[in-house]
Amino acid sequence: MTLTNNPIINPLQEIAADRKDLLYSAYPNLANISNTSWIEAINRSKLMEIPPKTELFSATTTCNNFILMFEGRVRVYQTASDGREITLYRIEPGGMCVLSLNSMLQKQPFNAIAETETKSVALIMSSVDFNQEMNSSEIFRNYVVTTLTGRLCQSMKLIQATAFDNLNMRLACMLGGLFERNHGRLLEITHQALAHELGTTREVVSRILKEFENQGCIALSRGKIELASAQGLEWFSSKH
Repeated sequence: MTLTNNPIINPLQEIAADRKDLLYSAYPNLANISNTSWIEAINRSKLMEIPPKTELFSATTTCNNFILMFEGRVRVYQTASDGREITLYRIEPGGMCVLSLNSMLQKQPFNAIAETETKSVALIMSSVDFNQEMNSSEIFRNYVVTTLTGRLCQSMKLIQATAFDNLNMRLACMLGGLFERNHGRLLEITHQALAHELGTTREVVSRILKEFENQGCIALSRGKIELASAQGLEWFSSKH
């Protein structure tokens, strides 16, 4: 992975025990690998603390390293010429960035933007060590292949939703998921942020949200969306 030059990204203290604890927390299967080459690769890799809103990759970046995410969250998205954005996926602890992997293996540009949404901690492994471990560690190889196939299925679902599901349904389903993950009835999120997730404009999102509010599903206020009726939002997402 090639990080955008940023002087406030500093290596953390390189202590093997700390790395093992982080591995056990985020990648328990990988933490059990006992191959000498794997241990050496982990200790050679750079442990980084990355501030929020840091651009890790740009559309023209060629990634030269493999990333293991220990803490935080990274959003991977694409932009259109008119300024619209669409979220492709997020990288969280235990996850893997498939676009950076493709860029590293194929020596091609990343073709998207990856940006930290929160303070993040990651281990940056060289492409040489990655290739060595893919050849020598069955556990690591299985992790990479399994994650790739899982991400492929998620991508197919995204394509299907974008091509065949109307925007009302996609927005209702997204709100339902956000309310569930938030464990509450109030979301602090802007219409523009929702538009970026769905690849549309703020005006379109605002119009649909107003429809939801008129249906009695939600209540809108500046920068906030309150769940008024979970049943209503579920009905709207399944019927329209």
